[in-house]
Amino acid sequence: MPKTLAEITREAADLTPQDQLKLARIMIDLSEDKIESLAEIDQAWDEEIERRVDEMRSGKVKGVPLEDVKRRIESKLQR
Repeated sequence: MPKTLAEITREAADLTPQDQLKLARIMIDLSEDKIESLAEIDQAWDEEIERRVDEMRSGKVKGVPLEDVKRRIESKLQR
């Protein structure tokens, strides 16, 4: 009998942070193959990048220094 989503989620929570990220990438890859073509994904990313650059240039959003981003990521991975 297949496992339930709750069972799989509990098991995934026991993985190391690195394995959790690998699993997330695998699941995204599996779902993207079924949802959109690579061209559609590329187009969506191009639009997202353009939107973010426009927000930065207009001053609507401010950048975060790389060192701050690294500290935040490392802090989350250590939990």
